[in-house]
Amino acid sequence: MTKFYEIFYYIVILFFYSSSYAHSYIDISIIAVFFQMIFAGIVAALLTIKLWYKKLKDFILSKYKKIFK
Repeated sequence: MTKFYEIFYYIVILFFYSSSYAHSYIDISIIAVFFQMIFAGIVAALLTIKLWYKKLKDFILSKYKKIFK
């Protein structure tokens, strides 16, 4: 079994050392998807904060009403 790992190790090293530079470009749609993911993350974070704030406010008001009722 160790012979298999040794052969696999040499194949992986040979693969990475024999590869050349990829002359590619960044497509415009990839940039749009990137900004969409950032925007969606910001919106999700803001909605989560709003939900937590509402729950915290309701909890504090319920405790406040019990004390002073």
